[in-house]
Amino acid sequence: IAGGLEEVMRIFRAGNVSRATSATCLNADSSRSHSLLRVRVRAQNLHTLEASTAKLWLVDLAGSERVARTEATGERLKEAQFINKSLAALGDCIAALSTRSAHVPFRNSKLTQVLQDSLGGEAKVLMYIQVSPSDLDASETLCSLNFAARVKGTDTGPARRNADRGQAAVAQARAEQFAAAAAAREAQQQVAALEAQLREVEVAAEME
Repeated sequence: IAGGLEEVMRIFRAGNVSRATSATCLNADSSRSHSLLRVRVRAQNLHTLEASTAKLWLVDLAGSERVARTEATGERLKEAQFINKSLAALGDCIAALSTRSAHVPFRNSKLTQVLQDSLGGEAKVLMYIQVSPSDLDASETLCSLNFAARVKGTDTGPARRNADRGQAAVAQARAEQFAAAAAAREAQQQVAALEAQLREVEVAAEME
């Protein structure tokens, strides 16, 4: 659990170091893997003690590659094949979600398996596409824009707040305890007032 910004940045740098990069004919620092950062956030109402949790994925996808242009060979070629396969699997999941298919092929890739509960159901997805302004990259740009259009056309339904049921139960029990204590104090005050009135009546009777 990160206790502050410095701890968050330390974890981020450690993950960034683990990311594989290498040179190709198109990029001197080409990503050879996807980068996924998961952030868990827990918020609590200090008055009711009700808590809610959320999970945020920050995903930097490695770009799809045309081997004819990158001229990748050996390990670089295998990495390109895995990257393209996982991106294709992600596209298949997006297509299935957009048509509300009964079966979404999340298991076809490690990437989609990890992101399964964040791609549908009660989650929301925001995607940015980075494209090249060069005419030489027009085919890759068109491919990226078509993928973005498929993503935009996918409706996963409304996002929902994930309440921490255990904490909510504790908060409810504590609220009931406070209410019971307040009712007991009010009853004691009423009894004390009645006893005082009774003593006044008894004193008045003795004086008569």
